[in-house]
Amino acid sequence: MPKPKLLKDLDLSRKALADLMDFSVLNSDASRADIDKGIELSLKYGFKGFHTNTFWSKYVSDRVADAGIEAGWPVAFPFGCVSTDVKVAEAKEGARLLKGRPWVIDMVANSGMLKSGEYEFYKNDIAEIVKIAHDGGAECKAILEVQLLSDDQIKTAVELASEAGVDWVKSSTGRHGGPSLRQVKIMCDTAPEPVKVKVAGTGSFWTPMVVLGCMLLGVERIGTRNGPDIIEDMQIVAPLLQG
Repeated sequence: MPKPKLLKDLDLSRKALADLMDFSVLNSDASRADIDKGIELSLKYGFKGFHTNTFWSKYVSDRVADAGIEAGWPVAFPFGCVSTDVKVAEAKEGARLLKGRPWVIDMVANSGMLKSGEYEFYKNDIAEIVKIAHDGGAECKAILEVQLLSDDQIKTAVELASEAGVDWVKSSTGRHGGPSLRQVKIMCDTAPEPVKVKVAGTGSFWTPMVVLGCMLLGVERIGTRNGPDIIEDMQIVAPLLQG
């Protein structure tokens, strides 16, 4: 499982923080100018990835791939409650457009089927997308929407996604709020090696202190539209935090 860390062991440099972050512009009314600004910031800070809705993913990849920045390809975003066949078609389109470049699938799991106790469906739904991602040279994250789940359901969701072969379990889309640190801890405590944990969905409420809390719990990726502000603010507080 992801290992908790001590404050003194965290790398809070600009480069390390940027490599921790997937920057995002996912609002449905994002214009070309909004996407171009996101590309500019992603290149400036060197974020791990830049995530948009799939309409923009190829456009983004054309501009950031040479810098090694992943283009995000969301599947069944933001609700997850479409058929597996539809998810497969979306994932295959991502592989067609982005295979051979840095890219990643963030797929939304079917929370309704988890809550219905349809565990085999839930796991197989994820596994189908994992296979396409891996065949296309990409990692796959399963978005669990943990803020909609009980503690026991969070554990089950992490376990099933891990059995399905995901590289990451991700907390949230942000469309229903974000997780509490307690829920993040459950994810970190449950995820087996080598599955990693990504936290997203707190929107404009991301702060350096929330990021620090997640890092201390063992989280290895943050999805946020506040990446530049977090990195700049962290440079102010890091020397005080780490002496």
